[in-house]
Amino acid sequence: MTASDSPARQRPTTSLAQTPQAPGALPVLGHGLLIARRPLDFISSLPAHGDLVRIKLGPRPAYVVTSPELTHRVLVTDARAFERGWLFDKAARFLGSGLGTASGADHRRQRRLVQPSFHRDRLPAYATVMRDQVQALAARWQSGETVDMGQAMDRMSMSVATHALFSPVLGARVGEVLRRVLPVLTDGVIRRTSLPDWWAALPTPGNRRFERAVTELRDAVDESIAAYRRSGVDHGDVMSMLLAGRDEDGSGLTDSEIYDQVVTLISAAVETVGAALAWAFFEIAASEQVQRRLHAELDQVPSGKPPQYTDLPRLDYTRRIVNEALRLSAAWLFMRRTIRTVRLGDVDLPPGTEVVYSPYLLHHDPRWYPDPDRFDPDRWAPGTVIHPGAFVPYAAGPHQCMGNAFAQIEMTTAIAVICGTWHLRVPAGARARAVARIDVHPDRAPVIVERRRT
Repeated sequence: MTASDSPARQRPTTSLAQTPQAPGALPVLGHGLLIARRPLDFISSLPAHGDLVRIKLGPRPAYVVTSPELTHRVLVTDARAFERGWLFDKAARFLGSGLGTASGADHRRQRRLVQPSFHRDRLPAYATVMRDQVQALAARWQSGETVDMGQAMDRMSMSVATHALFSPVLGARVGEVLRRVLPVLTDGVIRRTSLPDWWAALPTPGNRRFERAVTELRDAVDESIAAYRRSGVDHGDVMSMLLAGRDEDGSGLTDSEIYDQVVTLISAAVETVGAALAWAFFEIAASEQVQRRLHAELDQVPSGKPPQYTDLPRLDYTRRIVNEALRLSAAWLFMRRTIRTVRLGDVDLPPGTEVVYSPYLLHHDPRWYPDPDRFDPDRWAPGTVIHPGAFVPYAAGPHQCMGNAFAQIEMTTAIAVICGTWHLRVPAGARARAVARIDVHPDRAPVIVERRRT
């Protein structure tokens, strides 16, 4: 119990029924249509109603925390009082029961087995893979060409993830399948979260596409796992480490558990990195001032050469761009479920209560980020103060993404490689509109690439 929770200072209890509810709920559907049609506008409107706001996911109530303090309680202070929520029950349909959806002891066990794959000793080798993949992508561009950075960064992040996870031969089919089906899967999960359960059972074209995508992905990953087991060779990649990992009793991950980890890791890597880099390159192209400062740094630190792993810590302005892109692109809706009574603010939530937190909401709240829609890397300049708990692109606490260092290195490397060689500009009249998938992507990010003369 913290000092602010002491009996003498604790505020009177407000009942769940007295918690303010967001306007616009419909019978049966609740706020589902609002969420499906304008998710970002809806989630961003909630702080106006209080620090804890009731919404309806279909007929199901959920309680949204809208302040950094309550978000920190959910993710860190009282983390053991929560399990994954309804959203993750839905996501498990294609992510399985891997790190992205597991809770409690199962999550802790999986984390111990997967953690070695992201040990800092492995990061230099991953950085080399990242640099090579970005260079291969940019080498195909022609000066004066217009590149859709959304599509390009999704392809690049998929290529990096699959090359880090798999040997080139044994992982080729998984990468090819994922490139085709991942957008279908992420869109399907968003719809299954915002609409009632019965909707997912309807034989609509979208639902049939989703089911086919799940089946195709599982078949491809299962084939790759079987090939690895037959080869019996350590390829020095993440898949080999997952197969070799052992608990204290000598048991390892089953094929089903490895499938869950692979799909979780790739999905998270592509979503986070693809979305953030699409925003980063579009915003760099839109601001000549940002681009001049970036070029000046890149011309000085790697001296116009592709960056080495040891160069990355000195790329201060590049890292500011990465953080600002993460602020814009972070996931818009995550959930937890109470497993015992938890007090949030002046409300006691009983066991089984669904709680929503939103990195996007926090990152776009003008109380913490003035003029939040403006891209401003100097928000992250030395000496600036960010409200504690108001920046959570990788979550926090026991469920913090263990691939955060991997993602930061990949994004910093991609910006350094591409902007070290190319000058970017936005076509006349082009605009990027935020679209909610799991993370928040630009609907289009056209950028004209022109080879630099340094």
